[in-house]
Amino acid sequence: MQTVLFDSTPSEEPSGKIVVQHNALVNARFDLSTVEMRLFMAMLSRIGRDDSEFREMCIPLTEIVALSGRRPSSKDYQQVASMCDQLVSRILHIERPTLTQRKERRNAPDFDKIPLMAYAKYRGEEGALRVRFNDEVMPYLLQLHRNFTKAQVVQLLKLKSPHSYRIYWLLKEYSTFGNRVMSVEELKGLLNLDGQYKQFPLFRLRVLDKAQIELSQTDLPFEYELIRQGKSVFQIRFIFKQMPLLVEPLPPALAGWQEVLHQVGLAPSSLATIVSLVEQGAIEPEYVVFVVKAQREKHRLGKVKSLAGSVFTAITKRHLVTEYQQAQERHKVRQVAVVEKVDAVRFQVSDLEPVYQTLVKKNKTADATFEEHLQRVYLSQGFVLRKDQEGKSWVIKQ
Repeated sequence: MQTVLFDSTPSEEPSGKIVVQHNALVNARFDLSTVEMRLFMAMLSRIGRDDSEFREMCIPLTEIVALSGRRPSSKDYQQVASMCDQLVSRILHIERPTLTQRKERRNAPDFDKIPLMAYAKYRGEEGALRVRFNDEVMPYLLQLHRNFTKAQVVQLLKLKSPHSYRIYWLLKEYSTFGNRVMSVEELKGLLNLDGQYKQFPLFRLRVLDKAQIELSQTDLPFEYELIRQGKSVFQIRFIFKQMPLLVEPLPPALAGWQEVLHQVGLAPSSLATIVSLVEQGAIEPEYVVFVVKAQREKHRLGKVKSLAGSVFTAITKRHLVTEYQQAQERHKVRQVAVVEKVDAVRFQVSDLEPVYQTLVKKNKTADATFEEHLQRVYLSQGFVLRKDQEGKSWVIKQ
């Protein structure tokens, strides 16, 4: 069932719908009008996660032109009909990475010039467009496993200007960093504004400030700083909320771990193997859930191809035991910090030794003994060694 984005009568927002583009397409040079940008969004929303080829899409006219409940007018129909001619001539300028030096690439970058659309047909009797992406665009929209950026449709729907739409994607690509610096000329090039707005205040007013106002209504509001070279503005630093990609430690008591595995898509035989390991006490249920969460994030970033396979291997071969133990230690530290406010950070020595032994087995430490490890990692970093009333040893940092 196709998702309707611009219906004449607003329905439930498709907040869960995600659209994805390869980063090369995010940074491509192309120009779309407001109506074309809306059609592009509607087409992106119809791409399935498992699609291996493009198909013809039927996009109702109301989905493209209707705003705030307004029904399409005769002028809208004429505009969309003439838009078909423009659509089939739209070219993507995608820069190709080369082995030449960065300085040389700046002077003469290599581009692939690819038509965006295979065709666009207007059907007046249907009140719809029948469109299809060009097959040459497949590597940038289908079966993406790495180097991609994704966004929620419900956020994109809040944007009205095509320049704001492009800036949203450019910043979204850097959302884990919280800032992105671009030269004025680079940004103008990506927005297909080469040679325009020669007076920077006009560019700032009509592009930057307008985008800032529109993005303030999305999940990516931003501020910006102007970096000058002499009296001229040379670069723009966009500053926005950082969204770190971290695997958080899990609470010790966690139910439903078998259901978590089932959701990943493990085969019954693989699931049975893991259940047996848990029942034997070889692995903890908390470790199972920790692995699933970690591998889901790697799969999202394109670092692993098969989510189910990577989860099964990491669990049965205990690939993430060290990371799990470290996460559990951090969780214990936070618990202690809440109860014992006098001690900022403390670790029980008996809990640290298993971590050291694991590092030794994986050849990830040069310390010959646990005592050397304790000295280098903790005592030399401001921790002190103490015993509590029960005789247990702790390393504590005030």
